[in-house]
Amino acid sequence: MPIRRGLRAVAVVLGLAAIQWGSLAAETTRRPAHAQTLGRPNILLILTDDQRYDSLRAMPTVRRLLVDRGMTLASAIVSDPICCPSRATILTGRYAHTTGVYANGLPNGGWSAFKASESDTIATALQDAGYRTGLFGKYLNGYNTKTGTLYVPPGWDRWFAVASRNPGYYDYAMFGDQSGMVSYGSEPRDYSTDVIRRQATAFIRSAPSDSPFFLMVTPKAPHGPFIAAPRHEGDLDGVSVRLNAAVNEADVTDKPAYIAGRGTRDPAAMRQRTRDQWETLLAVDDLVEKIYVALKDTGRVGDTLVILTSDNGFSNSEHRWQWKQVPYEESIRVPLVVRLPGQVPPGSISNALVSNVDLAPTIADFAGATIDADGVSLRPLLTGAASSARNEVVLEFLQRKTVVPTYCGVRTPSFMFAHYATGEEELYDLVKDPRQLRNVAASSPNRVANLRALTESLCQPVPPGFSW
Repeated sequence: MPIRRGLRAVAVVLGLAAIQWGSLAAETTRRPAHAQTLGRPNILLILTDDQRYDSLRAMPTVRRLLVDRGMTLASAIVSDPICCPSRATILTGRYAHTTGVYANGLPNGGWSAFKASESDTIATALQDAGYRTGLFGKYLNGYNTKTGTLYVPPGWDRWFAVASRNPGYYDYAMFGDQSGMVSYGSEPRDYSTDVIRRQATAFIRSAPSDSPFFLMVTPKAPHGPFIAAPRHEGDLDGVSVRLNAAVNEADVTDKPAYIAGRGTRDPAAMRQRTRDQWETLLAVDDLVEKIYVALKDTGRVGDTLVILTSDNGFSNSEHRWQWKQVPYEESIRVPLVVRLPGQVPPGSISNALVSNVDLAPTIADFAGATIDADGVSLRPLLTGAASSARNEVVLEFLQRKTVVPTYCGVRTPSFMFAHYATGEEELYDLVKDPRQLRNVAASSPNRVANLRALTESLCQPVPPGFSW
């Protein structure tokens, strides 16, 4: 292994920071005038694509600057574990059964289905509250891939969004409010995470100092196909990957038919797949570094609320499944780290149950804005004024181009329950069985009845075509 790559691998394994950033005290100096006069933080939301909750180990800069200096929310659950429905929820603070966005494309999903909600998002709320807003990266599946004309949704002052049907890390198109349509090729400089990084840092450096900003940065990583930036190719070769007990689950006879009929996968291939996913995240780690420098150079690092999370998780053969969509932890659980100096305790961890439906209300709360949402603000939890935020998260999914049946369910601090359109049900005691290896629905009729009733009351309206 080359020396540079070997050192990077050691940094990932041992959790060493790649770059020294100076003292923590330096981060709280040079506060911009707008923060002093308005008392509202800048807000930065970094949203990755298909990132598992257990992958932050591959991001030393994120651990150094966000995990060690912010709060990790270890039980962050997405309600509908697929890209477009989750992003619609993040933008609005509303469940899929409220937005009507259940899938990545029509008739029940995609950008076209979301357009009716675009006039009432966290972007419009913050713009109305005086924030300068910008989005750089992926917006929603299907955004502007057919019209060929620039369209900037309501609420955004700056806009630079992916406009390719199946965008990769190379050979894609972007629509920009200042550039129009720009096509990118296959040169190293075209690597999409880096292109988005350059646009985002320019936004920060050019943002006026007399008003706060809301910046949403949404790279493709670690979505497949897993292509690392050229400078990171092979950096993690040989890094140890420990597969958990749910990988190639031996006995799936208690699982629904779509799982019970699946075969196992080569563990070595799953380990390499994990390394490939992690290598794409190294460029996101670089993105966080450059954004931090831009915040520091402009005197904003001490007055910026930073949130890093993902739209959904991803399974690497846990329960013999290899994608997202399913109501298992690897699919519905995501990384969530929040940092705001002076308000969010550094190096803290919360196991309180939270959801992507809570992000927009939280951002609005810190910004002094209002938004009509299904979620709740996490500000009391983040600042230590509360120890919990919610008792359950709705789980919902619409079958479309997949073998996973439509389902409604609920995730509580201790249980996961799902009822499929097929009539099959799953119940897992997450305290006794965190890997979800034993479906206890058949042996726990009272618990099933209670959670089914709770789900029926919360999952309303039900997904199209679903019935109890």
